[in-house]
Amino acid sequence: MGVYAAVVSLNQTMERIFESESQSKNLLSLSELSILAEMYSVVDTMAELPSSKKVDAAAYERRVIDSLLTFQHLIDSHSWDHDDTLSLSQQLQIVKDEITLFLTATSLNNDQQQQQICSSSRYSTSSDYNTWNQQQNLLVGLVDQIRALKKWIFDPNSYDLVKSVLGMTGIGKTSLVKQFYNDPLVIQEFETRLFLHIGPDYTRSVDIMLRVLDELGIVIPSDKLDTDCLQKQLSEALSSQNCLIVLDDVWAADIDLILQGFPENRKGSLIIVISQIQRFHDYIYTDKFIILPALNDDDSWKLLHQTAFSNREEKCSRELEKIGKKIAKNCEGLPAAIIQVGENLRGKSFEEWKTLSEKEDPLVITRYDDKPLSNALFFSYMMLPWCAKPLFLYMGVFPKHYGISRSKLIKLWVSEGFLDTRPGIEEIAGNVLDLLIRQSVVLREKHASVNSYRFKNCRLHFTFRSLCVSEAKSEKFYHIMKKYTDCTPENIRMQQRLCVHNNVVLAFTQVHEWMESVPNVRSFLCFGPKQQYPVLLPSCFRLLKVLDALAIRFYEFPHQLLALVHLMYLSITCDRELPNSISTLWNLEVLIFTRHHNIKLLNNGPIYLPIDIWNMHKLKQLYCKGFDLPPPPDDCHLESLLTVSGVSVHSCTMKVLSRIPKLTRIAVQIESAHDSTETFNFFGHLASVYEEFVSFKFVVVNPNLSSQIVRSIPNFPMNIRKISLSGCGLPWENMEVIASLPNLRVLKVRWYAFCGPLWKTSQGQGNFPSLEFLLLEDLDIENLEFDIQSLRWVIIRHCYKLENISNQFKYTKLLEIDDCSPSCMKKMREWQSFSGAEAKISSSITDL
Repeated sequence: MGVYAAVVSLNQTMERIFESESQSKNLLSLSELSILAEMYSVVDTMAELPSSKKVDAAAYERRVIDSLLTFQHLIDSHSWDHDDTLSLSQQLQIVKDEITLFLTATSLNNDQQQQQICSSSRYSTSSDYNTWNQQQNLLVGLVDQIRALKKWIFDPNSYDLVKSVLGMTGIGKTSLVKQFYNDPLVIQEFETRLFLHIGPDYTRSVDIMLRVLDELGIVIPSDKLDTDCLQKQLSEALSSQNCLIVLDDVWAADIDLILQGFPENRKGSLIIVISQIQRFHDYIYTDKFIILPALNDDDSWKLLHQTAFSNREEKCSRELEKIGKKIAKNCEGLPAAIIQVGENLRGKSFEEWKTLSEKEDPLVITRYDDKPLSNALFFSYMMLPWCAKPLFLYMGVFPKHYGISRSKLIKLWVSEGFLDTRPGIEEIAGNVLDLLIRQSVVLREKHASVNSYRFKNCRLHFTFRSLCVSEAKSEKFYHIMKKYTDCTPENIRMQQRLCVHNNVVLAFTQVHEWMESVPNVRSFLCFGPKQQYPVLLPSCFRLLKVLDALAIRFYEFPHQLLALVHLMYLSITCDRELPNSISTLWNLEVLIFTRHHNIKLLNNGPIYLPIDIWNMHKLKQLYCKGFDLPPPPDDCHLESLLTVSGVSVHSCTMKVLSRIPKLTRIAVQIESAHDSTETFNFFGHLASVYEEFVSFKFVVVNPNLSSQIVRSIPNFPMNIRKISLSGCGLPWENMEVIASLPNLRVLKVRWYAFCGPLWKTSQGQGNFPSLEFLLLEDLDIENLEFDIQSLRWVIIRHCYKLENISNQFKYTKLLEIDDCSPSCMKKMREWQSFSGAEAKISSSITDL
């Protein structure tokens, strides 16, 4: 997690301690607790260290963290007699000694540091790893990428000066470019070729430009070292000769300044940038970069086979091939991992292959195993900004292959206290997640519709997840419990967070007894498969801040949870209602409450949350499917509440909405069987109460397809950005109300939300002026005639009657058509052949 997370954790502990005057009198004095300021000096030092020194300094950082965790563990111990205070003082001195040692080691000059810390770092940069990888002479599954590079160079109509080759560590970026660089046709094309390893120590564009000019034999006067002069010199140099320059392992954030130095009247000079860092505009100008994909299953097995059976005379039986394909698949398409696994399997027996195939991961990645891949992955981790490291490590709490929801992850980050509590902290957390994706340590999965440059879901590759889990366990950041043996006292001692990936372990009485030894756990996360039968939660975690027990079933709300007054995040599945005293959890900011079975009562009336919910003034997120907010008592407000989801129209009265002044997102669900007679005045209530609104979702469950459920659409808040409708049964003429919204960027229309054979938009400025994303799914529409110039992304799914689409998608960058009528699918495939837009057209009907 890095020293920053340890400091944050200690700071939170001290704030909690000093909230109680009686307790703080028996602890160390405030002057003695200046340790926090000293710890921040360690944070600052780690942030300022040159990149080449960060990995070496990590060993000293780890010693500081270990001593600090012991110190915090003593603080958390609840009995404070004379002996306890003495132990605390002694441990405090140990922490200070470790800080002194760290600062001394990291302040030495370069020569001394090389001798005292490490004569030469044993950790590989990504380039060091790539050199090792190239020696294997194995390049599989990158034919399309090599073809794209050759087309770029030899296409007379190509005007791109620069191409970036991007991807995570071990994906084969340098190997790909090396093969292209050494191609005879490429060699013949250029007068001069340069392949330069840049590395993380070149953090400024001016240093990289000086390096390039030096390699070209150009001497720069000392008074000409500013950016403008260097760009001019670079432009003149590349205008005089036909040059191919490859910049490998680039970490500089301002690389664009270098690219500006390339002349427009170049003499065929080109540049390739190899980096694992994706810049923001790479998502916009997709033709200027190549992101290397993971290998598919066939190519993965091919590479594993080539590596494990280097001797061509060795044969692979059918049984071994079946096991080998499973192992290759478990490598998740990362060539470097496949090569290392293949080398490990070389000459091994059938039983050893079978044993490896049954393991969760084919490799265990730690900072200590001294393998090229592990070193390169750890280096990528160490290159993260100090504030991003604990947030990245935290992502290992999720099981393998877990699709991590962006919104859930950000809620957990904030609730854990990794970030401060300033307004807008969720946006800052989102920016950190985007940074982790751009640094290629987190894999993107699903685009967000509101912002196409962000991603709704993400995940960790198993190699990075393995590194996160090993680092987190050793730093007592969190511990994964999947087997009975994972729960022993020696495994869970002093851990700050426990993550259950198999809820069955909670059925053992012995496990509950063992967990009594770690009463100071801050978070308890249960991500194992959902349990049909209830199990008990540990009742000893009195300092718990985060409890995610959605995968555990409870017949009744566990009343022992009401004693956990530090809880900020609670997610639980329960067959009964919330207790009346729920506001006892006065620190709660996120409440997710679902039922195992959603059973409607015979009177079909609303089921209200307890009236005490209106006393939860810190609550920001409320998800309560099947429940409603009760009418508020006088002078009660939920002044912090931003999101409400799962309620019905009974929660959308003027009296309720006017008491939630900061609400920006709401998801309403109704049962058409008993709510179809509603007047739906709540649409108008939203417009009258809120000027600014982010997202509105309205779902009619089991709609009556023979009648119109919602009579009409009154005005929405004028500044709403996202609308999602399902089951309303509205005529398409009502779409004009939505089309007039000036700031609407996302519109999702699902399952009978609108009905009728034709949707034709009117022309003019009031026709969806800002709409960028449109989803049409499960509708009975036959003809679609619309012209929306701002539209960039269109998805049409399961509209089986759809025959004609008049829009030519002139401005659309991404079009997805899935299972419409055969004639429509045929027309769209013809359109795809001459359109410049990216199109994904698929059908379950195989004869199309």
